Amino acid sequence: MSRILETFFNRESSNINKRYLDPALLYSDLKIEEGMAIRFLYSKCSATIYKLGKQFNLTDEDIEELICDCITLLIMKIRENSYTFQQNNPATYVIEVAKNKVRNYNRKETKNQSIDLESAAEPFFEMDLVGSDNEDLINKLLFKLDSNCQKLIRLKYFDEFQDSEIIITGLTQYTTVDALKNHRSRCMKKLVELTQNKSLNILRNEQSRG
Repeated sequence: MSRILETFFNRESSNINKRYLDPALLYSDLKIEEGMAIRFLYSKCSATIYKLGKQFNLTDEDIEELICDCITLLIMKIRENSYTFQQNNPATYVIEVAKNKVRNYNRKETKNQSIDLESAAEPFFEMDLVGSDNEDLINKLLFKLDSNCQKLIRLKYFDEFQDSEIIITGLTQYTTVDALKNHRSRCMKKLVELTQNKSLNILRNEQSRG
């Protein structure tokens, strides 16, 4: 597991620095992305967001990802100087972001909006690819995509990076999880179309031989 995820999820540090009880000092260390400050922020907001997620029937995994996404968003805004510190605890901002995300998600579910192309394509990658015939096929199809699409898909499905981790570590040019997901969705659509075309060609070849 990468250092970034360890920063988020390391529960072993029981002596979290009391200096962070001062919001100004917490903000100061978040600006330099100090690991202890990020862990403290996690500890301050995780229980509230967990309770919120359960109210909307989110799974534990979804809630964990929600917490990471919201903390990542705050850090990115601090990095871009678009977050204005006004003596409030940064954890309050993270919790408010989580509330908005959950409410928006709930509204989308209620309206039965169209399924995300990326989510719809995920079962294709849930197969056991290692050592299978599918692995060669997928690699060949990936090379038909541009280098950026190849990278986005490999990071997610082969290297198994979390979206929040990709953003924080700067592995791509995207600065928000939403932008990353949106572009990867378009890449996934292209890959699925290639897969469908490949399957159709195989079927035609079988029919011609028959």
